[in-house]
Amino acid sequence: MKSLSIIASITLAFISSAIAQEGATVPTANTGSSSTYSCDPNTCKIANNCLCASQSPPGGLSPKDIPQFVTVTYDDSIQASLFNTAASMVNVTNPNGCPGHGTWFVSMEYTDFSLVQQWYAAGNEIADHTFSHVGTPSAQEISSTKSMLNAYGGIPNQKIQGFRAPFLNYTKDTLNILSEQGFLYDSSSSAVTDDAYWPYTLDNGMANDCWTGICAAGQVKLPGLWEIPMYSVLDNASIPQLMDVYLSGTPSDVTQWSNAAFEKHYNGNRQPFGIYVHPTHLTTYPGLADPKDMYDGVISFIRSIAAKPDVWFVTNQQLLQWMKNPVKASELGSQDYMQCKQPVISKEICNGLDDDHNGVIDDNLVNSCNFGTTSTKTCFNCPSTAPTLSNPTPGSSAQNGTSGYRYPIPETCE
Repeated sequence: MKSLSIIASITLAFISSAIAQEGATVPTANTGSSSTYSCDPNTCKIANNCLCASQSPPGGLSPKDIPQFVTVTYDDSIQASLFNTAASMVNVTNPNGCPGHGTWFVSMEYTDFSLVQQWYAAGNEIADHTFSHVGTPSAQEISSTKSMLNAYGGIPNQKIQGFRAPFLNYTKDTLNILSEQGFLYDSSSSAVTDDAYWPYTLDNGMANDCWTGICAAGQVKLPGLWEIPMYSVLDNASIPQLMDVYLSGTPSDVTQWSNAAFEKHYNGNRQPFGIYVHPTHLTTYPGLADPKDMYDGVISFIRSIAAKPDVWFVTNQQLLQWMKNPVKASELGSQDYMQCKQPVISKEICNGLDDDHNGVIDDNLVNSCNFGTTSTKTCFNCPSTAPTLSNPTPGSSAQNGTSGYRYPIPETCE
């Protein structure tokens, strides 16, 4: 079984390969709504953890009274070179004075787990993107990722609730695995115009992105599992662009497309607006084209929409908490899940925060774990050998009761 390749020094060859592999955009269908989808809102009620696909806001609320949610999401590994790029994209202030947040769908190769913990500690969400970024993941690809995020990133298992399929190659089998493993949601399907639904549960199957055939009657029925569609932006030729939209045109063109798409949400039924990125494309690397113009365009667009009334930058989990109990925009800031209180701790501990306020997070607590050709960092115990898919959390290199041992976050911790 292949060892987990967690490489601290990213080579130019790897970056070029990653850019080619991921591509600039993900094709989406122009017509994706389902002719077979059927859901009775009289029986599918949120009180029973069921919600029909709909373009209208939940709870019977008027669009003008509800928040306009913006979800910024990131795919693939968390690395030091990418972290600041990602953080800058949610460096906005929500109407209640709390910072905006984003969701990172993390794959294990090349990931720095000390940064996983920092991302989560800042109020952001960590979600599952498989162990080795395969298009048709096994159950182990998904569960091993959760195990590593818990053991080395310090993320409580119960807080890892979301999944995105690599290459957005979601299937019936993958969705079944998510349901069996107790995930709250998937966010892999695309939505254009006619299928731009609010998030919904899969009790009655898939309702959008139906060109894949997954919406056929009986294909998917997974009570309680949510689908958060990924909302497309239309370019000048009305071709839907989904991930890394900034790769598909000049910064001015992309800003124009994005503004038009946002205004359609904001002045319409206020379905969530998504910004979906691979931070690699917006990060400077020696020997590659400077992405500054693309990056500046994205940041300028984000700041412009953040300045509008009732716009909230949230994680996917925060979005679903609102979906389960929708309130007016004027009431959102007082909800528990939108607060931003940090614990007051005077001594530096392994929590992803600068507890002693000396400017260094987890000062002198982060371990460098080296396995010859591979390495990673964690504030917890280094594994004794490089993690693999079949053994994602090998025994600790430090033993309980010895100097330097760190107690792991229990898998049952909430």
